[in-house]
Amino acid sequence: MEVDQELTLLEDGIRRLKIEYEIFFNGGAKKLPYDLRWRVEALIKKHSDNSKMTFAQRFRYNTLVAKFQSYSDLWRRMVKSKEEGRPAFATLSASESEVASENQAQATAGDRMICQLVCSDPEAEEDKLQNLFKSLVEAKRECGEKPESLQFHNFKKFLAEKTAKLKDQFKCDSVCYVISVEAGKVKLTAKGKN
Repeated sequence: MEVDQELTLLEDGIRRLKIEYEIFFNGGAKKLPYDLRWRVEALIKKHSDNSKMTFAQRFRYNTLVAKFQSYSDLWRRMVKSKEEGRPAFATLSASESEVASENQAQATAGDRMICQLVCSDPEAEEDKLQNLFKSLVEAKRECGEKPESLQFHNFKKFLAEKTAKLKDQFKCDSVCYVISVEAGKVKLTAKGKN
């Protein structure tokens, strides 16, 4: 069987597994869908180190695996709640649900946080700034950007100005800087922190 056909089978299996779990949690089935889950996991394992996949196939596979893992985590929590006698659908609070969906979206898109730094006085915290700068340069290289034009003294000056501005604007003691990769681009974000 071709890889595309097996990926379609995997996608269909995950969709059917989701339905089977919903039926179980709503009381329509007495046992968990172990057979179907075993088949889905076998397909995932089969292609985990398949070097013959094209880039598009690998992307589709990774997306399906991320979806399966997020569902698996949700199902595990719901089964635990059911075993403890609590309603299965009350296991996720609104904030947990947002975090789970955000994590799934990040896993799907390959987004990730690289580095985080809390800074109150950039002039006195040069070691921290050096580490943040190195992380920024490495992240840009990983994403295919050319960081050669970046210079540390300009970066330090920028952070000193930005920190002073944000501390004044938000009446906070320090600023949290985060370097992340989103949609294949490196982002530096800042927010006030008390």
